Amino acid sequence: MKKILSVLMMAAMLSPVMAGMIKESQARREVDDAKQALAAMEARTELNTYLPEMEAYRARMFYTKAFSYLNDSDYDKASFYGVLSTNYAKLSVARALVQKAERDKLEALASGRALELVVPTLKAAGLKRKGSSAIFAGVYDVKALYDIKRVPWKADDVPAALSADMQAKMADIANILKTQADAKAQIAARGRSEDHAAKYAASIKDSLIEKGVDVARIDVTTKKGGRDGAELTLSGVKAK
Repeated sequence: MKKILSVLMMAAMLSPVMAGMIKESQARREVDDAKQALAAMEARTELNTYLPEMEAYRARMFYTKAFSYLNDSDYDKASFYGVLSTNYAKLSVARALVQKAERDKLEALASGRALELVVPTLKAAGLKRKGSSAIFAGVYDVKALYDIKRVPWKADDVPAALSADMQAKMADIANILKTQADAKAQIAARGRSEDHAAKYAASIKDSLIEKGVDVARIDVTTKKGGRDGAELTLSGVKAK
């Protein structure tokens, strides 16, 4: 790619244009080439962010000059600026492609690094991976959920909000869900009563929603009986 850039720059600097030697047909051809090169540059909308500002500006400016000189029948200058415009347009696209390639590479590396952090992050939040699958699950008892010693007799006495430690874990889980659009969460809560189970499930669900997880990506089931607490399962999780 560096060799291509050098060739383009050399062509722009050493254009074989001699005063009084350019015919109208050649000038028109080179101005038309510049027009097409400029149109091709502008059509690469995916490169807009990466186009080098100065080179792209020169490509446009030199084309304007070339077109103006062509209309004035100054074919030497029309040809000269046409060639410059063409080369700067091609140079702009070449440099933009290099910049985009470097950016894509960095994003790919960042994405790979992010996937490597999924397993330890979810493990620290209480969720373990099932084999090498895309499913992570963990069970939280009442003490873990609310930092209380025993299950309240009445469901109304169950704290509305999770403990600070559990909130931090939900924040890490929410971040994984927000960065992985295909991942979903399922909360299966159990309690001494249906109301207890519903309270546990609501605490987890509300915490995830508050942290930016779409409610449509959270399924909830509740059941009376068994040990009070909730199991949180994530499916469709990408991880290394």
